[in-house]
Amino acid sequence: MTTLAIDIGGTKLAAALIGADGQIRDRRELPTPASQTPEALRDALSALVSPLQAHAQRVAIASTGIIRDGSLLALNPHNLGGLLHFPLVKTLEQLTDLPTIAINDAQAAAWAEYQALEGDITEDGVYHCFHWRRPAV
Repeated sequence: MTTLAIDIGGTKLAAALIGADGQIRDRRELPTPASQTPEALRDALSALVSPLQAHAQRVAIASTGIIRDGSLLALNPHNLGGLLHFPLVKTLEQLTDLPTIAINDAQAAAWAEYQALEGDITEDGVYHCFHWRRPAV
């Protein structure tokens, strides 16, 4: 089964087709819309996924911000600020007509690390994710 994987960040939107073997089949990147409006994000996501969606059977999204009940709550004004309650899952389901899930990008990174360990893990684990910002000069 091929997955259309989408990464939504404050500076870029990325999408890739991932085969059942975990290999990247195709990928695309676009800048995150500067206007930070729901319409601009929807249009950018449409442009991002339209060349890839015909080759996928499902969509998985990792996004900056809080993901609650399939909606994006982007609280940081530097990362998609102002997009409160953007219907992320519903939007991608409408654009692709594919089953779609979405989680926070830090949760996705933690899951990827766990999978990369291939079972070589103790019962407990902690994944620490932070954003490094250089001080103004």
